[in-house]
Amino acid sequence: MKTKPYCLLAFLLLILTSCALQKNVVDKPKIFEFGTSMNEMKSRLTSLTDSVVVRNNEPIQLPTAKNEQSQLDVYGFEYAGKKRKAELIFADDALDIVWILTDAEEEQRFIEHFKSKYGEPTHSTGEATFFLDNATAVRNKPHEVLFISERLIEPYRQFLGN
Repeated sequence: MKTKPYCLLAFLLLILTSCALQKNVVDKPKIFEFGTSMNEMKSRLTSLTDSVVVRNNEPIQLPTAKNEQSQLDVYGFEYAGKKRKAELIFADDALDIVWILTDAEEEQRFIEHFKSKYGEPTHSTGEATFFLDNATAVRNKPHEVLFISERLIEPYRQFLGN
């Protein structure tokens, strides 16, 4: 029995598309380099997004912030095939947290992709599924993907352990 060439081509395209989508979903965007200053991140993002809003002197909530906490609200950032809002949190002018807003119907897909990459979650709460050893989480209220800096892993682990 001969395989028709168009069937083989369609199959190969399906595999390539699937791999590309999976990679697009599971990886932290390389542009979000932890420790980078707010001005540097704003400069990097301006041409890649619809708009960037600076929020200086936010209330300090991060244990890594000794003097100030600020935030960039980034609109129209391309992640996992869609334009989205991202919130970048800076502790003493160093990027420490990236939240990327997602849709409710995507939650399980993100969790499954992170499981396939990192294994079982380290913590699950009513609000989020954490892959803490990999500085990643999927939150369900609101729906977001979280990436944290290495320096926040232990404070998060302590918080989740209580």
